[in-house]
This record gives sequence, structure tokens and C-alpha cells, in this order.
Amino acid sequence: MSTTARNSRPAKSATEADPVSQVETLPPIQPLDMAAERAELGSALDDAVLSVLHSGQYVLGPEVGSFETNFAASQGVTHGIGVASGTDALVLGLRALGVSAGDGVLTSPFTFFASAGAIAWIGAKPVFCDVNPTTGLIDPEAARAALVPGVKGLLPVHLYGQLVDMNGFRALADEKGLFLFEDAAQAHGAVRDGKLAGELGDVAAFSFYPTKNLGCAGDGGALVTSSADLADRLRQVRDHGSPTKYTHTSVGTNSRLAAIQAAVLNVKLPHLGRWTARRQQIAGIYDGKFAGSPSVAPLVRAPGSSPVYHQYTLRVLSGDRDGLLAHLTGQNIRAAVHYPAPVHLQPVAREWGFSEGNFPHAEALAKQVICLPVHPFLSDADVQRVTTAVLEWAS
Repeated sequence: MSTTARNSRPAKSATEADPVSQVETLPPIQPLDMAAERAELGSALDDAVLSVLHSGQYVLGPEVGSFETNFAASQGVTHGIGVASGTDALVLGLRALGVSAGDGVLTSPFTFFASAGAIAWIGAKPVFCDVNPTTGLIDPEAARAALVPGVKGLLPVHLYGQLVDMNGFRALADEKGLFLFEDAAQAHGAVRDGKLAGELGDVAAFSFYPTKNLGCAGDGGALVTSSADLADRLRQVRDHGSPTKYTHTSVGTNSRLAAIQAAVLNVKLPHLGRWTARRQQIAGIYDGKFAGSPSVAPLVRAPGSSPVYHQYTLRVLSGDRDGLLAHLTGQNIRAAVHYPAPVHLQPVAREWGFSEGNFPHAEALAKQVICLPVHPFLSDADVQRVTTAVLEWAS
């Protein structure tokens, strides 16, 4: 069916798309399956948590130290600093990099609010550049064009598990004397041009929220860097600016990774590579099935990029994203929209001086994107159900 014809057809509701009796017979396909993850890990997760409870060491301690070392190594860097959440990782990273009130920091308008929110939280000014319309990522040349006086650093976002052009951003940062801080909240283990998230930036921030590719049992985050000086500053700022107990050389805060969360992450980290490979396999199937469709198009994988598919994201080209969502719901397939509004159109962004029309590619993507289930516990039959449902709607 042509795009014109599809736009002229009313979107079906979930019940119109499929009879209720049929929906009830189809097992749900969810965006993630924590029960399957727990089952695969067996008793190891319970044992790790109980071990921390019995140890009496609930904040930092050996579990956190072990995870910091191992996670940093998995990202190709030398220092890991565990903190209380991914958002705290952003805020503390900015603080350690010397950002203060009135400084500008350039980032993406098409991502979760935390990236710009962390900048604003410390009194700095979010500065945006528009994204590439086919990848959803900001690129170095767009960033260069968007630089204004007062910008102190770059905070590119590795969206949906795909890295931005870090070689280009590194060159831009070095040329302009800017810091380079990677928002890698969704990019655990992602690679581009042979480099992992965190290898080329001055520092990178990660989230371990339970829905992430590597998730803990609540909130948790980390920063990674190969700079010993920056690592020391980060450890101090997460602990009230204290290099040693009861000595405070700066004003910090209390944001330390809990030992129980580190224990959970220590159990999961050895599985991450295999889980990522399954996500990539599923994404490859989706790419092949949706290639050439006039109604949907996967976000483009950049040359030299090996995404980890925190989300598998389609652009709905027909303008009827709600129709596709309803159709999938009717098939008991739970898709999601990340993100339905760009950051610069959030109500608070009016205070920052932004309005509709400022970043048209980000605004268009926010109306187009839909994220399909891509977690590593999907069966081949699940993947086939998803592709069949999408192509049935798109035909």
C-alpha cells in the first residue's frame, strides 16, 4: 500500500485490528524480560546479594571496587567510579570537568531529558545542535556549526546503543580546546571505528537502570576514564569532596554505588557480551526484513559502527505511528516510543530560549520513531512474530 493510501485510512484500534479472543491466545512479547534474565542467572544473583547482606559492607567496599575495575577494563579504560545513578554520573562528571554556572555545554536535543537536565541542574546552559535525520545522532560538523561563545565542552549522546563519530568529536574538542564527555548511558560495549564508548572521551557516563543492557536492581551508574587526575576528582566529588575521611578539599555530594547493586552487576557483567551478540543478531534479522519497505525504515547504522541495540528503532515513514502501535498491541506485542518529544520542546526548555522549529530533524524523529522488542531472551519465534506483524501493517 502506498504512503498516500495509508495516510487516508483511519488507524485501527487494538480491538479492531484483532479480535479479543485472538489476542488472549497470543503470549505477550515484552520490551524486556527480567524473569528470563533471572532464570538464566540462577542462584548466582541471590547468592551475591546475600553475601553483601552478611558482610555488613553496604556502601562501596570490595564488591564496588571489583566492579569498577572490571567494568572499566571492559570499556578499554583504566578507571571506573561507581555512583548512585546514571543522572548522577552526568552531574558529577560535569562538576569534575570544571563546569560551573553560566557555562555552555553542547548536547543532543533528541534523547532522554537527563543529558540536558544535568547541565541545567548545575546552572550551566544546554546548547543543542540538530541530529542526523537517519541515525538520530549529532555529528561533529553540526556541532561545530552550533558552537557559540561560552561553550566549554561537548556532551554527545550515544543514542539507542550506537556511538557517535567519536574520532570527529575528539578532533573538534582538541581543535577548540573543549572537554569531551560521552553520555554512554545506553552504550555498554558499543564500538565504532574500533573504539569502545569511553576510550576517546575525557570521561564517559553510564547508567545501570534495570532496563539498560547491563542493569542493576535499582538505580546505579558509573563514570570511566583513563585520566588518573580526573578519576581522583570524581571519587572526591561523589564523597563530599573528601580525599580522606574527615578531610574535605572541595564541595561534593553523596553519590556512591551501593554494594548490593555492584554485586548484581558483577554477576551480570560476564554475560553482557553474549547478551549483546543476541541483540545484534535480532537487529540483523529486523534490518533484513524491513529493508526496502516504503512505510518503515530502521535507523541507519553508521559505517564502522557496531551498536549494542539498547533499542531497535524504526522510523514510521507513513505518518501513522499510532496505527502501527495499535496493530502491534493487537498482536500482544509491546512496542514503545523513545522519545515522543525532543528535549528543546519540553516545557522547561522555554526558559532556556528554545521553541518549535529550532531543530527540525529532532522534531521529525520524535513523531516517527517506534522501538521494537530486541532483548536477548526473545526466541526466534518471537522475532518472527514481530517482523510479521510489522510487515503485515506496512504492506
